[in-house]
Parts: sequence; C-alpha cells; structure tokens
Amino acid sequence: MDHPFNYLFHILTIFVGGSLLFLVGFFPVSRNLTVGNNYGNSSTLSLLDKKLPEPSPKHDQVILMLIDAWRWDFANSTNMPYSYGNACNHVNIKVNVPTVTMPRLKSITTGTVSNFIDIVLNLGHTEKLADSLLHRVRDKGKQIVFSGDRTWVQLFPDLFLRQKPNMDSFFVNDFYEGDKNITANVREELPLKDWQLMILHYLGLDHIGHVEGSHSYKIFEKLHEMDDVIKYITTSQEFQNKVLLVTGDHGMRNGGSHGGSDKEELYVPLMLFSDKCTKRNRTVDYNQIDMTPTLAVLLGVDIPFSSVGCLISDFIDDFPKEEQLYYYYYNALHLMEKFRRKYTLSQIKAQGFSDYYFWLTEAEMEHKLFLESNLTSFLAYDKAKKNYIRLSENISKILSDSSVKYDNDLIFISLVLTTTTAIHLLTKVLFGTKDNFKKWQQFSSGRLFLSIVAALALNCIAHFFEFIYSRHFIYSAVLTVPIAISIYLAIEIFLLVVQILIPMSYDRKCYFRLTIPWMLFAFFIFHTFSLASSSLIEEEHQTWYYLTPTILIYLAAQNVYYSMRKMWKLENNVGGNLISQLWQIRHVILAMLAIVLCRRLNQTGDKWRHLEDIGDVLSREQNHYYLLLTFATALIFLLWSLRKQNTPLQMVTCCTALFSVFLYREWSQSNPLVLSVFWISVVGTAFIRYRIVFCKPKHYGYGVKSNLVELLGSNLTISLLISALLHKPHNVILLPAMLLCLESSYYLCDNLHLYNKKLYNRCYILVYKAVITIFLGNMFYFFQGNSNSLSTIDINPGYIGLSSFNPIIVGAMITFNTYCAPINAFLYLMWHMFVTQKSSLPLRQEKEQVSNAQLLESTEEDLYLVISLFTATTVMPVAVYWLLLMGFRYHLFIYSVFAPKAFYECFHILVFYLNFIVTNLYFRLFQ
Repeated sequence: MDHPFNYLFHILTIFVGGSLLFLVGFFPVSRNLTVGNNYGNSSTLSLLDKKLPEPSPKHDQVILMLIDAWRWDFANSTNMPYSYGNACNHVNIKVNVPTVTMPRLKSITTGTVSNFIDIVLNLGHTEKLADSLLHRVRDKGKQIVFSGDRTWVQLFPDLFLRQKPNMDSFFVNDFYEGDKNITANVREELPLKDWQLMILHYLGLDHIGHVEGSHSYKIFEKLHEMDDVIKYITTSQEFQNKVLLVTGDHGMRNGGSHGGSDKEELYVPLMLFSDKCTKRNRTVDYNQIDMTPTLAVLLGVDIPFSSVGCLISDFIDDFPKEEQLYYYYYNALHLMEKFRRKYTLSQIKAQGFSDYYFWLTEAEMEHKLFLESNLTSFLAYDKAKKNYIRLSENISKILSDSSVKYDNDLIFISLVLTTTTAIHLLTKVLFGTKDNFKKWQQFSSGRLFLSIVAALALNCIAHFFEFIYSRHFIYSAVLTVPIAISIYLAIEIFLLVVQILIPMSYDRKCYFRLTIPWMLFAFFIFHTFSLASSSLIEEEHQTWYYLTPTILIYLAAQNVYYSMRKMWKLENNVGGNLISQLWQIRHVILAMLAIVLCRRLNQTGDKWRHLEDIGDVLSREQNHYYLLLTFATALIFLLWSLRKQNTPLQMVTCCTALFSVFLYREWSQSNPLVLSVFWISVVGTAFIRYRIVFCKPKHYGYGVKSNLVELLGSNLTISLLISALLHKPHNVILLPAMLLCLESSYYLCDNLHLYNKKLYNRCYILVYKAVITIFLGNMFYFFQGNSNSLSTIDINPGYIGLSSFNPIIVGAMITFNTYCAPINAFLYLMWHMFVTQKSSLPLRQEKEQVSNAQLLESTEEDLYLVISLFTATTVMPVAVYWLLLMGFRYHLFIYSVFAPKAFYECFHILVFYLNFIVTNLYFRLFQ
C-alpha cells in the first residue's frame, strides 16, 4: 500500500472495525434471557417445611393495554377524564434507558433491565425470547391473543392463539388506521372466553409525537380516543371478573421524540381497572420490571426465571392477607435464589449483604406466626410484609445494577487495536521523510508474518492462563486477527519512533512536517478531553458554539492586523484602505450574524430548553405566513449559493427542485407528483454534468482533470438539494449559512497566505482549512437540533415520499439528514481544494516555471495532506473516547450520557468512512 489513499483506506477500515468490536464488547447482547429453573414453582411453595396452598387467580381474564409514548403527565383529568376518575389504582412507572419500544417490551415481559444494544435492534433484527411471562402463561395451558405493534410478534412468534399485528408499525404517518383496527379487534375478542391474556399495543400517540411534536392538538385528540377505548372496555358487560392494566412502554420528550433520559421519557402511568376493587391513587413510583412478577400474580402463573422485579404492592392490597404474604414470600425466594447464584458466600460477607438472610428468616417466622394465629395477628402480618418488601427491593436493585456483563476480552483487544491505529495514523500525518508522499506507508510481508506468529502465541498463552475466555474455537481464532493487526501497527510505531530519534541516515530522518496553529491545537485538545465530563457531553454543542466563532474572529483579526500593517507601510490613503479592508471582510460579518441567527433556530441541550426557539415560534398556526416567508427566503439564498458549482442549465433544474421542495412542504405533502418533479430535477442536475463529462474528450487542464472539479461540484449540489428536502422548513437556512461560513473562513485563510507567505505557508493554510471545516460541520450539526441524546434524532425525513416502511431507505435518509452538515462541509472542502488549485495553477506555472507533472504532484500532496489530517482529526477523539468510556463504565450516567454518545461517535466515524470511500472512488476514476 505505497499510495497514500490506500494507506488511509486500510487504516480507517481497521479503526472502524476496532470501534465496532468495542461496541460489541461494551454492549453485548443480553445473555440473561435464557431459560433457567425457578426456586420452585408457585404451586410447590413451602414455609419452614410447611407446604403453602397456592391461591387461585382472582380474575378470569387479564387485558394489558400499552399506549406507546404515554407519558406520566398525559394521564390527567383534562386529557383522560374517565380513566383518571375511575381507575382502581394509578401509580407511576420508571422505565430504563434506552426509552425505545423493543427493550421496554423485554423489560415488561421478562422483568430484566434490557441491554443498551437493544436500541440498535429496535429498528432492525428483533431476537426471539427464550423465557418470559408469555412463555409461563402458555406453560400453564392458558391462551394469549394480541393486536397492535408488530414487535410483539417478532419477540414471540409462536405464542399467540390469535394475532392481528399492524401491517407497518414503523410507518409514522399512520395516526389513526392502525389504532382503529386494534379497537375493532377488541370488540371481537372481548366477548370470547377462550383466552386468558389479551395484549393491545396502540401506536398512534407515538407517531403523532414523532411527526407533529408533543404539543400538537392531535395528541390531545388521541388521548381522548384512548380514554374512550378504556371506557368501552371497562363499562362493557363482558368486563365482569376481568382486570385491565393500562400503561406506556416509554414516555415522550417535549419535542415529541424519545430514546433519552428526560423525565418526560422515563416516567409513564400505570392504571388498573377492575369490577371489584378499592379505588386509591398514590404517588409511589415503581420500576417497569416490577410489572412482570405483578402480572404473573394476576394471571396465576410462575414468575419468569430472568425476572428481577418486585411486586407492585398497591395492586395486591385487596387480596386476602394470607395470599398477599404468599406472593411476597414467593417473590422474595425467587430473588434470593438469583442472588445466591450470582454471589458466593465470601462475596456476601465482604459486601455486607448478610442482613438479607436475617430479614428473610425474620419474615418467615412472622409469616408462620400469622398463619398459626388463624390470620388474627396483624402485627406479625405487618412485620412479615415489610421484611419481604425490604428484602425484595434491595436484592432487585443489586441484581439490576449488576446485570450488565462486559466482554472484557473483546474490549481490551479492541482498545489496543483502535489506540495503535489512531497513534499510527497521527504519527504518519505529523512526521515524514523527504520521499514520504511517494512512499507513505510500505507494506512489509515479513513484519506481517512475524505479527501473525506473535498473535497466535499470545492468543494461546492468554487462553492457557485464562486471561481470555473463549466459548468456542472459532471465536478464539477470530481474535487472532485484531491481535495480529495491533502487533503489526505497534512494530511500525516503534520503528517510526526509532527513525525520529536515531535515524539510520540523513535521508531517512523523519521530520515534523506540519505547522499546526497553537489555537487549533489547544481547541482540539480541549474538545477531546471534554468528553471525560458528563456535563460537557450533554452540552457539547456549547463547546462548538464557542470554539468555532472564536476561530473565525481570530482569523478576521489577523487579517485586519496585517492589512493595517501594510497600510501604515504604504502611508497612502489610510482611511480609504481601512474602509476597503473592512469591506473585504463583509462576508465574515455576515457569517457571524448568520451564526447568531442559526443558534436560535433550535434550543439544543438542557440549559436553554425552557426558552422558545425560532422553529417553535414559526410553527404556530398564526405564524404560518412568517414561516412561509422564511422558508422561501432560505430556498432563494440556497439557490444563490449554488451558482458557483453549476452551469446556467443546471441552475434551472436546481430552481425547479427547490420550488418543488417549497410546494411539498407548504401545500402538497399528499401529492406524489411534487416529489416526482423534485427527484426528476435532481437526476437532471446530475445528468447534465455527467453527460458532459462522459461524452466530451478527456483532457488534463494544468495537471488537474477538470472533469473531477465539475463532478465534485455537481455532487455537492445534489447533496444540498436533498438536504433541503429532508430538513424542517425553518432549518433550510442552515445550508446557505454553512456555505457562507465555509467560504468566508477559506477567504480569510487565503488572505493570510498572501499577506505573509513565510509565516502562513501553504501547509499552514491547508491545516487551517481542514480543521475549520470540521469545526463548522460540527457546529452546524448541533444548529440543526441534534444532540448527544438519542431522543433528538428526527425520524420524519426517513418517511418522506414513502407509503410503507422500508428499513434501508428510511435508515439512509435519517442518517443523511442527521449528518448532512459534516457531509456537506467535507464535500465543499474537496470541491474548494480543486477549484483553488485549478485557478492558481496557471499563475504558479508561469512564475515558478514548473512542469505539469510537478504541478500535479504538488496538487496531490495538498489533497492527501488535507484528507489525512481530516481523517486523523476525526479518528483521534473517538479513540480517546473509547478509553474514557472504559474508565467510566461504572459511572452513574453511563447509560444516560456516555452510552448514547458512544453510538453517536461510532455512527459518525461510519458516515465519514463511507464519505471517504466515495471520494476516493471519484479520485481514482476521474483524477
């Protein structure tokens, strides 16, 4: 791999692979859902050698109704008057992060804290559970019917007597049809007696939140609709001897989405309705995993082996006292058995868990005393109940907190791999020899063979001494690959350090080949290590909002300083020249004003959430015409920004495409013809340029093939047009604003080079351009409303123009919309690099009298320097974050703050990797 692009491709591929290995090790797919043996069945329970009779179920049939995204404050007397006033019990349930459907269903049915990796599985593959509450229901010979979210069918494919899942649960534009089908199915199933558990999962509320936000009037209409469904079920003649539990799988943040750790997402109501109960409303909070043993009690089935939840005492307070103690005792024994399996006797003594055995013994004695007193000793009942509950709650918390199992072997290997990869890349970027560009990284088969042998030896030794534990041979053999790569890279780093400190000859001496501005270096270091703070991760946008404008102001100040120096030396019309210089930096002033405006578009983060953003203000119905004007102005500015990259004919197709976007957003979202016109215009824009490129004779103008410049400009245009379609109307202004900021910063950099070529040499300016592009891309990424919380992901763009759920199209469009700022910034940098080189080549050739071959080599050096620096600057913070994440794995906010950021970082590096591959492909085809 003697070509720089080959080296970058391989090193980036290795780093991406290492990052994925780290996520697999840090967020392993949960292993605690396998089938196991209970402490005993509920029918064979004994108290101090005395067999206890199993109580009979109090209800013939149980209905579990889930309202997707039904948060705690939605269940009030205004939104749902019947439910609020007629529920037997009304408590709040706390759910775990991530607050998305599939892991929440696992918690409800298995009683376990699901793994964070389930958020990835939520939109893709859904694993089939081996043990759950539904399995226990079927083991008792009872039948289950279901209607609603298709995720249930994927989790439990063979357990339902009858099932009517939604045809397309992920199609968020379906507000009513799917829910109407569920309600119609309720009317059919309610009179039947051949089922014991009915599960209903309504999705309309969640879909409205995703599309129109939590303050949409449709939210309140949907809540009234759900209230009517509850009223129909509970007032029906067929509801006799039945019980209805109504809850949400997760909540909904104020913006309408979910996935994060806001209070609105973490707390959901749980209501119980029955024809025989005592009404009581309490403010006590329970955990979502507590629903599993409680449902098992209501259904009269065994608690699933994997459950670590406690009983919801409010729901069994109406039971006879001896039956209450029976169920508390059963749940406590179940948890105690799991506790004994997890911890040895020495661990129990060392960690101060011995009191748990005392609580259990005391509870058993008081329980027996209550039974022997013919159920009259209320003091014994009270003591036994309190000890059972105290024991269960403490063990449940310990088991929940310790349920995460890291794959330390895989984590260690992946950390070594990513760290050595990042260091290797950084050293190759910063240091080099005279022939470094021509032979940037030579592949050595000898070192590779040595690395493989060493990796095999290390792998065998590690397994022999049980430093690494592999479940099977294939897993062990696969681990040899990352170990061998790490050893190879470590040898390369060692040889490079030797070459720097003790070179074999002068020609092979490595030198520091980059002049890195101190400000950029300080800012980069600050951002990298700010990832060690949970607060700075939650408010990361503030870092970019401060650092990026500071760099622009610094560049502008440097320009003014050198301009003033030049004017004082000339001593000619100082005032006029000053006005002229201020006029030249007018773009910077406009860019700063644009940054101030864009900052207010979306209030990202927790600190400013109480303030209204411009998007919310414009979205109000009374401000529709202001939104219309803003949207139209943004599209006009974007069209004006595209003039440099396109021919007059392409500008016509661009104008048609943007006009189609305007029509689609404002009037014709239900008309597929408008979208068809848009895509035809986009294809036409590409066809005009590609037809010219492929049909005209190939030529090399001044060492740079003009075809590549034209195609890069065309690709940038297409990317911006699609971004305009996917963006919310008030966010479209971000596209021309970012182009303005990029153009202004590049203009300031080029001016510095003209003022002082010795101090601000070509390499110095290239470094500035590469880093400022990353900074601007990240700043506009957060301007769009993104954050490090999963709840801010906007899924609506994925469904534009679709009538059904297509995971590939939806995933691609959501990803592109989320990361369009970094993608467009990188594309603009590549286009700018070639346009600048192409315009300056004739002048350089005339002044320096160099050949076309030399100019081509110089251009390629600049290009590869920029891309390599861009790659290193993107990779290094991720490599550091993996190390920090391992250090903070037991942090209080590991799953609410650090884990979501890990997914964002991994996805960011994947997006850059794909962007790099496409760019590399164009360079090879057209350079």
